[in-house]
Amino acid sequence: MAKQKKSFLSYVTGNTLPRGTAVDRLILLQQHLDFSRHVLVMALIMLVNTVGASFLVRRWVPDTNIDIWVALNLGLALLLVVDFLLKRGRSAPKQVSGKYLRRSEFLAILFGMAWGSLPFFVGPDENAAMIMGGLMITPMAAGMASMLTRVPRIVLRYALAAFASSAAYSTYAQSVTGVTICLMMIVFMIALYLGARSSYMVYQSDIDATLKAEESRDLLIGALEASHQAFAIFDEGGDVIVENQLHKKVFSSSEDSLEPVEKPIRREGMYWQKSVQHIPNVGTVVVYADVTRIEEARSEIEHARNEAEAANEAKTRFLGSMSAELKVPLDVISACAGVIGSSSNIPCSKEEVSSYADKIGEQAVILSSTLDGIINYTRMEREDYLAHASEVSVTQSIQNVVRKLSDVDNSRFADRLKVSVPNNLSADMDENSFEIILRNVIKNALESGSSTPIVVKAGMVSGVGLVVMVRDRGRGMTQDVLEKAFEPFFHSRPAHQKFDHTAGVGLGLSVARRLADAQGLRIKLRSEPGRGTTAFITIPETLVRRAPKDEAETSPDAAEVSAAELRQNMG
Repeated sequence: MAKQKKSFLSYVTGNTLPRGTAVDRLILLQQHLDFSRHVLVMALIMLVNTVGASFLVRRWVPDTNIDIWVALNLGLALLLVVDFLLKRGRSAPKQVSGKYLRRSEFLAILFGMAWGSLPFFVGPDENAAMIMGGLMITPMAAGMASMLTRVPRIVLRYALAAFASSAAYSTYAQSVTGVTICLMMIVFMIALYLGARSSYMVYQSDIDATLKAEESRDLLIGALEASHQAFAIFDEGGDVIVENQLHKKVFSSSEDSLEPVEKPIRREGMYWQKSVQHIPNVGTVVVYADVTRIEEARSEIEHARNEAEAANEAKTRFLGSMSAELKVPLDVISACAGVIGSSSNIPCSKEEVSSYADKIGEQAVILSSTLDGIINYTRMEREDYLAHASEVSVTQSIQNVVRKLSDVDNSRFADRLKVSVPNNLSADMDENSFEIILRNVIKNALESGSSTPIVVKAGMVSGVGLVVMVRDRGRGMTQDVLEKAFEPFFHSRPAHQKFDHTAGVGLGLSVARRLADAQGLRIKLRSEPGRGTTAFITIPETLVRRAPKDEAETSPDAAEVSAAELRQNMG
């Protein structure tokens, strides 16, 4: 059950100051601060009124004891001055116990009794004494009420003590004037009580409303903190009125306009969607919503779409290539088989039959090579397609590839390769994969349309590693073609050139690049239209092993010249 609020009468007459609620504690703190701020002013007012009252009494009453009353009030005023000096320079407290206010209430009773005792020190004229007391007590109480509107306990205790002293003198003197003035003071006390109650109730309601507003504000800020949104309110001048910690951390240091933005803003590695609402007589509310996940999902969808489009394009290129790559050899095989078959009516000599059989064999080799390229490309989708690395002789691998490309079945490549490599270099890698890389790169150079021999060189380049260079003087490639050279199923031949079924399906460089990347090797192309293409296969120094130089088939000078030329060509 909720605790009922005390009445104003029980508040001002109680012995203890209420501290049970947040409103009570805030009121207690503000009362402490109010009284301490007005201590010096009240001391000055007391000094001025004491001197003024003493002057009037001395002027009107010949035989008086006013000096005793003056000394008493000066002593009390001195207490207020000392209290002011003790608190001077201190920082304002955040919370108080109420002891200072209780002591101040006791001093207020002493002050009231001192001012109310003025008639006792005026003289034998009871009427003049009561009139003088009434003239001094009433304005002092009204002045305190105007200064200490939020401290009614002190004001009313002063007024009640002063009235009690005056009433005591009136009872002692039994003066009609005294009774009249006491009745007037009672009316004044009632008015003072009602006014103090009204002012205090309004003040208490304001404090209650302020605390509720602060609680609502804290609740709103707490909710906004929990929502992971950056929130701020700006005044008309663009200054921040209130903001949560997230806005202060991410956006307070940036100069951002108070206008909405359609696209997300990137801050602190996250994406934020900004919304702005202008509220009349309040300001501008700005909210930044975290849309990082949405943006990442959108980016992933975009990436997936691009991959799907690329896959669809690759599929289209693959089907286009395969339709020609497979159909031409199959048509030749079908035609030759039809001529020499048992159902053929075309007479053929033994030499013609042998020629047709050779053509069938040649086209079968082309089909086998095409299928091997496709099998190698699809096999790389497996994580274990590479064998274990071993020490491989680079020279031996190059010679093996050149020999296979120049054998009887590939007589079109005979005498078109010029090889110059040292024989003292080897590297840790997969031999079969390295030979596939070499074969695809060299074959790509042989198909470039070059009439001059293809140059294959190798050598160590300091700071780079072992570099194998394959250079042709063919038609070359433009920059656009060069950027697409490693894409699957891509052909670099010009559009006007007739299809050459010996050129493969466009997987050679793509397979070479993927095999090289898997082993830590690098492949780079340099090309100019009309001046040929140069391919560089780089084996990092960490993988290279040197054999003794006395095993080299080439001279040391040849190796050094090759390395210098490689460095110059690589730029």
